[in-house]
Amino acid sequence: MISLRNTAVGIAAAALLAPVALLGPASSASAQTVPNCDLRPRGTTFASTAKTLDFAVPSATTWSYELPGIGLSVDSDDSTVKVDPKKLKNSDARAQVGTVERTRRSDGVEDTCNATWRLKRATRLTGVKVTKIKYGRKITGKLERVNWGKSPKKRWNAYAGDTIRVSFVNARGQWQDAGTVDAAKDGSFKFTKQIGKRKWRLYFQGDNSSGVTPYITITG
Repeated sequence: MISLRNTAVGIAAAALLAPVALLGPASSASAQTVPNCDLRPRGTTFASTAKTLDFAVPSATTWSYELPGIGLSVDSDDSTVKVDPKKLKNSDARAQVGTVERTRRSDGVEDTCNATWRLKRATRLTGVKVTKIKYGRKITGKLERVNWGKSPKKRWNAYAGDTIRVSFVNARGQWQDAGTVDAAKDGSFKFTKQIGKRKWRLYFQGDNSSGVTPYITITG
């Protein structure tokens, strides 16, 4: 026979122990939280050629930074490293989170923090031209993005990006925003405006994995 008294005592004991059990793991998890810290450079855009970069952790006197996923290892004694996009994959273009072991500049305490380095694939605008149409001007061209790796089938591919921004020089000699246009699936874009001959400037403003294009300036 089950004793109601014993059952009641068991329930009461469990009720007293439950908060203690809940507090234990929560406190442990809180103690293990790894802070974030600033890394310089915070991000880099690569086309197809290598870049020599000088890293720094402003909050530390001595430090080391590890990104095993892409084979990067750098520290305060040897902060300069050459990064070759031919050794990267397209999927590496994202926010790369690595581990920093540091001696904090503020108090000399040694600790660990997470630092983010954002890698972006270079983009470019090609074949940009201005055509006179019946009621104004039409600007056409193509947006492309680089392919990383040693020998991809094509070094540059069409890219359907977010927004290409267009501006022109107005009568006061100042750059004025004309609007934006999105690249199609094949990378092509077409922008029209009811206006006469002008000096135009175009660029793709980039996204999470793609860098900003160099400015294209054209008159027509």
